[in-house]
Amino acid sequence: MMKFISAAEQAIVKKDFGEVWNTKMARNTLLALPVILVLVLPVMYLVMIYFIPIDQMNGVDKMMQLLPEEAKSFSIRQSMFYILTNVLCPMFFLMIPLMNSTVSAACSFVGEKERSTIETLLLTPLTVMQIFRAKVLGCIILSAISTAISFVVFAVVISTGDIILGMPFFLNWNWLVLLLLLAPAVTVFGVIFMVLISGRSKSYMESFQASGYIVLPVVLLFVGQFTGLFQLNALILLCISIGLIFIDLFLLFVASRVFTPEKLLK
Repeated sequence: MMKFISAAEQAIVKKDFGEVWNTKMARNTLLALPVILVLVLPVMYLVMIYFIPIDQMNGVDKMMQLLPEEAKSFSIRQSMFYILTNVLCPMFFLMIPLMNSTVSAACSFVGEKERSTIETLLLTPLTVMQIFRAKVLGCIILSAISTAISFVVFAVVISTGDIILGMPFFLNWNWLVLLLLLAPAVTVFGVIFMVLISGRSKSYMESFQASGYIVLPVVLLFVGQFTGLFQLNALILLCISIGLIFIDLFLLFVASRVFTPEKLLK
């Protein structure tokens, strides 16, 4: 991917990587959030399912109502793990590209203003559009790397649970659509959202706090599924992904137009 941008743009990408890593809060978010969501919580849940006696599990009957037809033949422990894998974990997993993209974008865009380095950046031979492209691409790459590593760790944990509980491999069409389409679309959305609000944010912390608004739809989407209001499947996730991709393209067009020296220096 780096072959499609100039050496100067690559320098900006590398610079942003370093600044994100050197920002303590951004670094902690990039490291701690995936560890908690794809390692700690799934492992704790697996341990609880495996060791807690079935008669001491509360709310099992209500949880069973969330199972699709193909999972009705599972045992109680298998059913509980299936719900973790296909109802809870998708929400946990989507939080990673969403939060990582917003954190890296906040540090990259608003951080330049807060560090008073945006003036120096604008004095380089790069055009404003080249700066915009390099920064957006850098944030997307950083989030994509974190998401990919997180999924590998998650796959190891869930596959181990599948083996222990005698279940089929977890990767299904839902997860493929979520991983290959929805997660990248969410990543781009998170970056562009931060670009659009960067002109109004005075500090990195202020812009990071604003990212809470885009987390809410993801939470509501999966809470609705968890409460039994509806069930997400591959087709619905595909439609959501396609819709979000079109939104990303529109917002990317808008963001590229409002990304001007006047806005950055304001």
